[in-house]
Amino acid sequence: ATAKFRRPKLILFFSPVPEFEKYTEIMHQKFPDSICMGATSIAMFSHNGAEKNVLKAVGFESGIKCSAGVLEDVDKYPIKYIGRVKKCLDEVRDTKNTICLEFTTALLCAEESVLSALNSVLLDKGIPVFGGTAGDTGTATGTKVSLNGKVCERSSVFAIIHNEGGAIKIFRENIYKPVTGNVLTATKADGQKRTVYEYNHQSAAKVFARELGVSEGQITNYFDTNPLGRVVGNELYITANCAMAGSQGVTYHARIYNNSKVMVLGPENYKETIAETMRQIKQAVPRPSFSIMCHCLARSILFDGDGYLQEYAKTMGSVLGNYVGFSGYGEQYGEQHFNQTMTVAVFE
Repeated sequence: ATAKFRRPKLILFFSPVPEFEKYTEIMHQKFPDSICMGATSIAMFSHNGAEKNVLKAVGFESGIKCSAGVLEDVDKYPIKYIGRVKKCLDEVRDTKNTICLEFTTALLCAEESVLSALNSVLLDKGIPVFGGTAGDTGTATGTKVSLNGKVCERSSVFAIIHNEGGAIKIFRENIYKPVTGNVLTATKADGQKRTVYEYNHQSAAKVFARELGVSEGQITNYFDTNPLGRVVGNELYITANCAMAGSQGVTYHARIYNNSKVMVLGPENYKETIAETMRQIKQAVPRPSFSIMCHCLARSILFDGDGYLQEYAKTMGSVLGNYVGFSGYGEQYGEQHFNQTMTVAVFE
């Protein structure tokens, strides 16, 4: 995987959970002077296709300036470590054509706290946060991230990357559409627990069932196919259903707060949506030098089940150029954490 690497400034790598710790150790031993940042994943992407049970690595030899760090205790107080973000920013110095790439361990309800910590330093510098939650085979156990030879527990690893050759443009793709168009208001929610008990002063289960035209006892059958869309201004951010909370509430994979506006979503023709995304990327960045993709585990499972995953990975390569991607439990961009989405950072 690293046979062509010489003196990379930055190495990004992805692998399944069982081999990840060993890869982390060996990668750092082989390239002790490089920043080595990794995450576990169910599937790895490149212009050659989608692969499972492999190590996928990319080395940046030139064209960037970067610095990296780690936020620890992300499920408690990642803000404690913002001095490390400031230190990295001081080392890179350039704020134009710069992003902060982060990988965060899953199932800690921590992504929103990570974004708050990073944005407390980077937002007013105009540096967007972009990244994803680590993944596994779908068993929801044991995801890992690492930096420079160390597997970091309950942590988020990040790299501030400045593109010396041009801009970095970020795209987000949503393959779901509103089912009824009704906008619901969360009237009883626990954001920290990612649980909503009531929409429009009625039980969450009852409202969800009514939007889908099914009985309350059937709604868990629709959890995978009908996520919620949080309405933020003119944007829609997907929030995946997780499980029932008692008999009337629902837990999610991203936070929904009191007074949040949401819509129940359903699938649309994803191949048409992907074609439009590709058109937009091609128009905005005709000759990309490199791209980094974060692809939701749920999308990977959906495409794989339809026999489309390989075609998708190769097709995206026609507009992303050389690229690397990984599949995990959530995606982050700017100040938002969301699910069941594809995000990609395209380097000019």
